[in-house]
Amino acid sequence: MPWLLDGNNLAQGKARERVRRAALDLVRGQRVRVVVVFDGVPPSGGAEVERLGQVEVRYVPDADAAIVNLLATVGGKGWRVATDDQELARRARQQGAEVVSGEAFWARAEEWAAGGSETGQAAAAWRGELEYFRDPRNRLAAGPGRVRRRPPGRRPER
Repeated sequence: MPWLLDGNNLAQGKARERVRRAALDLVRGQRVRVVVVFDGVPPSGGAEVERLGQVEVRYVPDADAAIVNLLATVGGKGWRVATDDQELARRARQQGAEVVSGEAFWARAEEWAAGGSETGQAAAAWRGELEYFRDPRNRLAAGPGRVRRRPPGRRPER
């Protein structure tokens, strides 16, 4: 289910980067499309629409209106909106979208960042394997070596 994030509302006056990072974690953990909408202008030198794989970040004059317009365009059913803005939540529900509170969104974001999904758990296991093989004691000897072959028809002894 794709997500629409009310960026400034979720940022709560803090850095927008936190919301962007959570959106990227969400995509890695859930493999869904995420649209983040911020009120105002993009950071210095940035574009009004930024695409980061399945994450799209938009900077608009009125985020609430942009979110409602997007839901009206795509049909809100099947979308999840994260916001604490009660009026936006009401309008999003009218379009058929599911609404998640900021608190619930951030609780899930912590799970995604920690690898709470199957994909995240696989990534965490992969990182663990990398760390294991970075230790020189867990590597094969350097250089080519001979591999002893057993004669055909003989089974190895146990």
